[in-house]
Amino acid sequence: MAVLSIAQAVAALSMPTLAARNIDRRPWLWLALGCQALGFASFAFWPNASPYFWSVVMGIGLGGCFALTLVVALDHFSNPAQAGGLSALMQGGGFLITSIGPWSSASIRDFSGSFSYAWILHLGLVAIAAVLVQRLIPKNYPSVMPPSVF
Repeated sequence: MAVLSIAQAVAALSMPTLAARNIDRRPWLWLALGCQALGFASFAFWPNASPYFWSVVMGIGLGGCFALTLVVALDHFSNPAQAGGLSALMQGGGFLITSIGPWSSASIRDFSGSFSYAWILHLGLVAIAAVLVQRLIPKNYPSVMPPSVF
């Protein structure tokens, strides 16, 4: 857990900096989601194969994705108050939705006797997120989020 947390913190601080060169953050988000997918798949199918390495890979994915999605929210508005409102909405709603994850993982573990199925569920959620990232097209931000939204 400590290895994953350290990798997560490093990625959360570095990936937005690396992604700052281009307003289209999708390649970096896909990289972060790919790291998550590799981590979840390795824990589901090969749980004893290089757990520290896969913890680093998953930490990069989790930390990078969290930080980059906040940056993408800020990219939608030029007005800081509006960007802050969207960020607050994302964090508030996102944390409520995300709180279902540990509960569902524990329930799946209790039912199946293994965390493998929970990791597979997370792998599916990463696939859904990857499809949603496709819609984050910077040139469409003004039409999707007009200034009067917040």
